[in-house]
Amino acid sequence: MITVKNLVIKYDDFVAIDNISFNVNKGEFFTFLGPSGCGKTTTLRAIAGFKEPSQGAICLDNKDITHVPVEKRNLGMIFQSYALFPTMTVYENIAYGLKIDKMKKEAIEERVHEMAQLVELNEEQLHKNVSDLSGGQQQRVAIARALAKKPDVVLFDEPLSNLDAKLRRQLRLELKRIQKETGMTAIYVTHDQDEALEISDRIAVFNNGTLEQIAEPREIYDHSKTEFVCKFIGDANYLDEDIISYLNNQLSSNQFDLDKHHYIREEKISLHRLSKEDLELPVKTVERIFQGNLSIYHYKFKNSVLKVLVQEIGETPKKDDDVILYIHPENILEYGVR
Repeated sequence: MITVKNLVIKYDDFVAIDNISFNVNKGEFFTFLGPSGCGKTTTLRAIAGFKEPSQGAICLDNKDITHVPVEKRNLGMIFQSYALFPTMTVYENIAYGLKIDKMKKEAIEERVHEMAQLVELNEEQLHKNVSDLSGGQQQRVAIARALAKKPDVVLFDEPLSNLDAKLRRQLRLELKRIQKETGMTAIYVTHDQDEALEISDRIAVFNNGTLEQIAEPREIYDHSKTEFVCKFIGDANYLDEDIISYLNNQLSSNQFDLDKHHYIREEKISLHRLSKEDLELPVKTVERIFQGNLSIYHYKFKNSVLKVLVQEIGETPKKDDDVILYIHPENILEYGVR
């Protein structure tokens, strides 16, 4: 569907995007994830046609669109700021692109109502000015307007970042529902790891203008390819040399390399033995952070503190309690050389 080949984008001597390549499949929800300034929005703008690449190619259905004008790419775009017309009604905003294309009035009306139903906007809201709507409702209008012209691909530039946390969670599920129902191909930019893991079919993790890893969410999380991805996606404990040495003493073979960095996810450490291969780590309970049915416990081993996500069922450790943590070797992630 979308193919990016050897893309380079420069601002004078600064290389914003450094020779990246990837494919986005038809009907896929593909997410660009990374910290601010990593190049994800710049790449999206290049695909949209707002930014001219320094080199490389962008193809849509095997057709080179690298130098095709924005308005001829048949791509929908949803901005962080919504970019709606505040003095127009919701109906007029959704219908705007259809009128520009000189679609017949009856077809426009049918399409607008179809889109309104899809994003759950009612008849009363259709006749309100967008300035009278809440942020969440305005975002629904922006989605409906982008989808009205049936674009080949819809580009989302951090569309939920201006909303509160609860509304973000609600709308990202709505976005995924809409994407599935319409079969649209979506390229989505976000810096929110939870958002990316929840709604994406695949994720491309950006770092300083390069791609660290492209994979499905589970693969990104459980088998992070690089140390950057491991540290950026979710929460992971760093296992220092003292911990690795202690665990190595329990391994007769396949010991961990002390010259490398090691990490483990908070929920991958257990208070109970789950497998005969589990390794033991004696620790002291330092702190408990209550989060409802889950708590985060801090445990100390020599000079290190490990965070462990624990479900609050039955008796749980108290401060200063000595406990044994259990770690399966396969859950330890190993990277690089110091």
